[in-house]
Amino acid sequence: AGSYYYKPNVIAVKKGEKIKIVMKSVSMMHDFNIDELGVKIPIVKNGDTGIVEFTANQVGTFEYYCSVGQHRANGQVGKLIVE
Repeated sequence: AGSYYYKPNVIAVKKGEKIKIVMKSVSMMHDFNIDELGVKIPIVKNGDTGIVEFTANQVGTFEYYCSVGQHRANGQVGKLIVE
């Protein structure tokens, strides 16, 4: 996660897969949220790493985003595609 972006900004997985998201903040501070799946990495400061694990148990396309300040409005979003 960096200044208003995630890399990658699209993640594709299969339903039932166990997912591990490792997010390193390379600038500023960021969090990671997928509301529909109840997935959250709390705020990670510059240079630090946060991790969340979950099972992709719903098919669909889910937006992930940073809820810090105006980061989401400034484009810090991505898509998790579960097939």
